[in-house]
Amino acid sequence: MSRVWHITLPAIALVLVLTACADQAANSSSPTAVIDEGVTTAPAVNSTTTTAPDVDEGFVPDYAALIAAVESEMEGTSYAGAALEDPEVFIATAELFCDLLAEGMTNDELLAEYLVRLSDDGDIEVDEDDGLMAGVLLGAATEIVCPRAPEKTP
Repeated sequence: MSRVWHITLPAIALVLVLTACADQAANSSSPTAVIDEGVTTAPAVNSTTTTAPDVDEGFVPDYAALIAAVESEMEGTSYAGAALEDPEVFIATAELFCDLLAEGMTNDELLAEYLVRLSDDGDIEVDEDDGLMAGVLLGAATEIVCPRAPEKTP
């Protein structure tokens, strides 16, 4: 169970940081410039803003399938039952993975960063089950939770 907390705390912290950034961006007003006689220009665009390309707006993640997939793959490991015990943690982490991938992070970069944070920057030993769980959760997130570009028919 202590391993779940090692996942929970960094995941919650990252989700809170991303949520705060999203709230701040949503609540900030974009400056507009007034040019002669009340004509306004388009709102300023922040150059660091990224958007996911061609996302299917009707996509709805299947969180039950995410939890079932993680549970199925982690059977017989120290993480068996963890996704059923704290599904919110696994869902939040999967959504965070999707956000980071949409921002341009690669699977390898994401897994490396996740494992570094899981190990508390090397202070805690990360074992084989930890690495397996990270890979399973990333794979399940990309297949089940992350919005996909709509299928294009030829």
